[in-house]
Amino acid sequence: MEFIARFPFSKEAQELVKEESVTIEELAYDPLLTPARMIARRKLERSAFGRVYFEVDTLKPMNEVYGLIIARLIVENAGDPLLRNMLAEHESKRFMYVSQQTSRQDLLLLARNTFDMDVLSDEGRVAVAIPDYLRLASGFGGSSWKLVNREIRGGRVFLTLDEFRRLLAEAVRSKLLKPEKAPDLPPPLAEIRDEILTMVSARKKRRGVKRWKKTLLPCIKKLLDDLSRGENLSHKARFALAAHLLRSGYSEDEIVDLFRAAPDFNERVTRYQVSQIARRGYKPPGCERLRSWGLCLGDECELYRGGRK
Repeated sequence: MEFIARFPFSKEAQELVKEESVTIEELAYDPLLTPARMIARRKLERSAFGRVYFEVDTLKPMNEVYGLIIARLIVENAGDPLLRNMLAEHESKRFMYVSQQTSRQDLLLLARNTFDMDVLSDEGRVAVAIPDYLRLASGFGGSSWKLVNREIRGGRVFLTLDEFRRLLAEAVRSKLLKPEKAPDLPPPLAEIRDEILTMVSARKKRRGVKRWKKTLLPCIKKLLDDLSRGENLSHKARFALAAHLLRSGYSEDEIVDLFRAAPDFNERVTRYQVSQIARRGYKPPGCERLRSWGLCLGDECELYRGGRK
């Protein structure tokens, strides 16, 4: 049952939920589920402030399961993409923490049963089928994640256990980013929703700059739009956006404020990275580089239609 507590999104956890058939009214009012409601509130509060709720109730694992279910119900009812991204990012980081003491065998079980991944254990490492690797690692920054820099044999990519955990954390994030049916919330859960939305609204107001530059490429404008909706941009997308904004006259402070919308925003790290791009004078990536990074809009872009293909 400790497996269920650590991974409340797992297939095994969802099977137990089906067996118990708990209603949304019970989730909202049942005194026995008060700890689950507290877990949901803490998850959402930490998500809104960019922090992580690390505690795990291993004595009563279903509290963790129902806590995540309640948090997701509230997110879907709120209908705020930024809040959904925040919760997904929170659970991804939480996974990295709680999975540290998890055996390789349990992680393989999680990958196969919950995420339908084709994985094998191989002499202390994990061999992941290429399609699964590409699906999850395509947005990772750093050259070490590029397929050309990986050891590949028999159609599989070989990873260390920590790299495999990072891949699974992305699978967790992707799973929680998928929208679900928005339910009507009983008053106790609606109250939590309203409190969390107030926190998220305060974070949004701190973004500051909302001006647009006519000189920005359409793909860069789209990245700004994606960022404003709370989407988690890839490392390359963040670099491209920051470099183009700097070239267009945005100050470092203005760019940092824009990145506050990112679900994993860390002011110290963001400020350092933007400062490095500015200080070293990195040139914004051009159309060819943006296309190679998968950021080009293709026919939606006038430059693309005009012949720069």
